[in-house]
Amino acid sequence: MALSHTILKKWYKFQQNQQAKKFNSHWYMRFGWLDESFNTQEQLKNLFEIHSPHKFTFADCFYVHENNQHFIFFEEVDDVHPVGFLSVLEVFKDGSYSKPQTILKLDYHLSYPCVFKVENNWYMIPETSANKTIELWKCTDFPLKWEKHSNLFENIDAVDTTPLYHNGMWYLLTSTRRNCKKFGDRLDIFFTEEILNPNWQEHSQNPVCKGHQQFRMAGKPFTYKEKLIRPSQNSLKRYGGNIEFKEILELSPTSYKEQLLEVILPTWNNNDDGCHTINVENNFVVLDAIRLTPKN
Repeated sequence: MALSHTILKKWYKFQQNQQAKKFNSHWYMRFGWLDESFNTQEQLKNLFEIHSPHKFTFADCFYVHENNQHFIFFEEVDDVHPVGFLSVLEVFKDGSYSKPQTILKLDYHLSYPCVFKVENNWYMIPETSANKTIELWKCTDFPLKWEKHSNLFENIDAVDTTPLYHNGMWYLLTSTRRNCKKFGDRLDIFFTEEILNPNWQEHSQNPVCKGHQQFRMAGKPFTYKEKLIRPSQNSLKRYGGNIEFKEILELSPTSYKEQLLEVILPTWNNNDDGCHTINVENNFVVLDAIRLTPKN
């Protein structure tokens, strides 16, 4: 089994090298309002697109509905700032959107701006593995001003940490690099009763999932076909190759079980070669994808 995985990985690497000779690529975002609740992949085909003006990175997108306005928080990369930073833009139902505005730019890489609400305040857990932290930020003037609330964890290699409030308990779902090569090789869970004044405990089953680059979080859990779904990345073919919908069957401080429900491939456009973050709120959906353009 290990041998076949190694051979497959080498084959995918060869394909990527050949592709890079013929195509440029960039990450962009797709969004839209659905006529009904999200319940089939067909609904992902007719969405609006948001591209960086210079084909830089727009990725890791999260949605917020506040004061009858609709916002997308996302990672941005350009040719000026050497590492990722976080931005926000407002979107409208005709497919138009405002100019991106930077909300957080530090001297270490930021991505995956996972925004969520606690009582009446907005908080965010960005990806800060370059600083070996899991950080909690609070919004002081929505949507542009954020201040550091606390470090939830320090001295940890963890990416795409995602909170989930479930049955009276806060859970952090994250991928660490403890005893594995790649972040997506495992999924870890930590839990506490209060996320703003936490007493973190590690799940007794950690890693609750373990394998080959199929368990890194790909957005916040949501309801799909009346099931609680944990979106995850499958990066075996390439980084951000596709998204998998994992149905959460059990989640408690002592138990975790999930099963693969569906695989999301970027079939909406023949020029797209990957997707790795999706967020769904009611009938709104936003996801990212990688677009290939032929080199001249």
